[in-house]
Amino acid sequence: METYMLTLLDANIRAETISELSYDITLLLTENSGFSGILKAEFFCQSTKNRIFLDFHGKEVHSLSINNARQKSFIYKNSQIDLNDLVIGRNFVEVEFENEYSHDGTGLQQYRDKEDQEVYVYSTCSPFAANRIFPCFDQPNLKASFSLSVFAPPSWKVIANEKHSRIIPIPRIPFSSPLSLHIFHKTPKISTYLFAVCAGPYSEFRNDNNELSLDLGFYCRKSISSYFDSTTFFNWTIKSLAFFNEFFDYKCPFSKYDQVFIPEFKWTAMENVGCVTFLEWIMWWNSQIGKSQNLGVFLHEMSHVWFGNVVTMKWWNDLWLKESFATFLSFLVKDTIFCEEFPDTWIEFFINKKRGYAIDELSTTHPISSIIENTNQAETNFDGISYNKSSAILKQLYFLVGKEVFAESLKSYIKKYQFSNADFQDLIDIIIEQALDSDISIQDWAEDWIKTAGVNELEPIISRDESRKIVNFIVKQTPGLLEFPTLRYHKINVEFFDSSMNSIQKFTINVLPQLETVFDQFNGIEAHCAILNVDDWGYCKVIIDEFSMKSLKKHFSSISNPLTRLIIYKALWDMVTDIKLSAVEFIECFIAAQIPLETNLYVLDYAFNIATQAMNFIPSEALKEQVMHEIFNIIVNKIENSVNDEELFLFKNMSYQFLYAKSDIERCLNWLKNNATDVKNWELECYERWNILRAYSAINVNAEAFILEETNINKSSSGHFAKLFCDAAYPDIGKKEAAWNMLINNGEKLSSKERLEFMKGFNISRQKDVLSPFIDTFFSSLRSIVIEAGPEFSRAFCQYMLPSSRNAEDIIEKIEIAIENMPEERLDIKRILRESADKYQKYKIGRNLSQEYLDKKLRVRI
Repeated sequence: METYMLTLLDANIRAETISELSYDITLLLTENSGFSGILKAEFFCQSTKNRIFLDFHGKEVHSLSINNARQKSFIYKNSQIDLNDLVIGRNFVEVEFENEYSHDGTGLQQYRDKEDQEVYVYSTCSPFAANRIFPCFDQPNLKASFSLSVFAPPSWKVIANEKHSRIIPIPRIPFSSPLSLHIFHKTPKISTYLFAVCAGPYSEFRNDNNELSLDLGFYCRKSISSYFDSTTFFNWTIKSLAFFNEFFDYKCPFSKYDQVFIPEFKWTAMENVGCVTFLEWIMWWNSQIGKSQNLGVFLHEMSHVWFGNVVTMKWWNDLWLKESFATFLSFLVKDTIFCEEFPDTWIEFFINKKRGYAIDELSTTHPISSIIENTNQAETNFDGISYNKSSAILKQLYFLVGKEVFAESLKSYIKKYQFSNADFQDLIDIIIEQALDSDISIQDWAEDWIKTAGVNELEPIISRDESRKIVNFIVKQTPGLLEFPTLRYHKINVEFFDSSMNSIQKFTINVLPQLETVFDQFNGIEAHCAILNVDDWGYCKVIIDEFSMKSLKKHFSSISNPLTRLIIYKALWDMVTDIKLSAVEFIECFIAAQIPLETNLYVLDYAFNIATQAMNFIPSEALKEQVMHEIFNIIVNKIENSVNDEELFLFKNMSYQFLYAKSDIERCLNWLKNNATDVKNWELECYERWNILRAYSAINVNAEAFILEETNINKSSSGHFAKLFCDAAYPDIGKKEAAWNMLINNGEKLSSKERLEFMKGFNISRQKDVLSPFIDTFFSSLRSIVIEAGPEFSRAFCQYMLPSSRNAEDIIEKIEIAIENMPEERLDIKRILRESADKYQKYKIGRNLSQEYLDKKLRVRI
């Protein structure tokens, strides 16, 4: 299958040639496997010397008319419709087209509810998938007004970017069954990636008479509508929109703000103008942490009304700009107007940065703003750099210039570039105007942080006298990766602690963009521990000095501020991944020893998560099973002593991350058989039964009987996905071969969520022996799959189906050969493979370090 992409060169030519663009779209949506439509585009053409084409990755183009002349023949090739007879001035293009509903999370997706068999349709156009619905100039800087009409079954609701103008019943003739024609008002000028249409028998909740004078609605599948908490969501919507209206000094300019919960989705959410879409799990939560995280997603999308929808990037190199502001502002808003209910917002922000740090330490990292040559490359940059690192840099900028300068700059930016396109330099120019009293060059700061890659390491070099008083304090700055050598300006806080980990004093310091920065003001302080970047204003890796490490091993849990404990946990984890601290020592000293003493749920969740990652650095399968067993029992003890539902939910969920030892799995299987646990406070929920079966299916082919029985009991979509995982997980070569063949032959027919579950079930790291025959099969199949399959499938296959191996060198060598053999334009696949090779290399070295630590302990005992 062709992998269609739009190049920056072609996009620039179209942007220079086309203006005053509008679309009139008619769609016929039914429960069948496909849909059809008519596209009418009107635009002004500056020149006819360049080739101009519409993007359309569809099934068929039935007709093309240009300036009212039907084209007897036309070129529709490689997902491009050539427009050969344009004139200088105003042009009219009409295309009659046909397409299939998608199941890979792009374009117009169709979903059949597993519970009531109702059909739902919803769009995903970002970043380059509007052309999978209708022909268009699919690039962000060709904004257009959209007029939309939709034929749909009478029982369906249709939600789009604008309000309905009217709904007209259509008799059976000329169609095969009665339909309704939904006609919508014309939109303001928006980008194609923000187009939206959702259709189906959605349940509707409305609040159109509110203090905002803005129509508000929520939609979800009928079968789950009873779970929707309309009071909470409308409260969130009204309070948050009111805050943003005032913060930007610019009211939401669109006619409505509808929000639709959809069942399967490529993203967690999408900020479509007037029709925001969310994955359904945003609808509910089982803990206060979950509720807070869902509110964060909700606020992130709302922030895009201003950053993204009103002011839009010119091209995908500035994707980060809208995402960084949406992420940072979502936390800022939560901390401002929801702080009483959610007091740990900035702890969540710190945890959110984890993904950015992880990617920024890979050889494939990239600057926050980098040259994006095509839309395929843009897909790979929807990552932790564009979202997590970029928002962390905004927090640093907020600390650097101050709240007032930051807020006034955003107000000016929105007003100056409303309903147009702008880039990063446009914003920096405004900040420079506002920050006239800044001690540093904002332009230089921006160049260093936004246009260069990598994370800096900050290490305190401390000299002490006999009484442990500081006589010299230097912050040493080094690049995390030598290939990204930029040293940067960091405004951070440093905190000193006594021998019992009580805080002595905290200071704000400016680390200069050089190898060493000397701070004389700390001379004379008697401190047993010094921690850089407390309060998490900076984006940097923090090194813990040896003297502080000795104190932390004794009194880590005594540090009162949970955010500081998290910062230390991250520093320790960095030492593990940088092969400076063995994973075994880390688990002994800071997981097994400290977790029983920890009370903050965010810290516990973070510690458990990095502990699961640490298992990749354990040198043997037997030791891994032993460590997992020990941590599982620590969690069981936590459950027995839980004092509220919040704790209980976290510990129960986390327990299954460590359900690995065969004895523990057998124990849990007995719980399932007896429909009761042997642990105080622990009652099995439906999803927990499936968690147990996931673990059991990975070690015993006899799990199939239990899974069939559970499937008859639980017919929900979550049960369906869990069964797919288990079907692929059985440790039997025959079943693995059948699973492999099913995936290769029919994998693209699965939805993206179904495919993900099946791939994860197939490729379980503990099954190295049964999976070893598939290593060569994987690499011999990879190139043909990348060439012949769709991009969504090929990326997923490459990311999730590379089997584990005991021989890291062999896998790395095969990956290197695969990279060389990849088609030149598939930078996305090359990046995934390169990151896999880096991961294997790091795991190998980390396991060796852990083995050295174990050998040293053994020698000491002897």
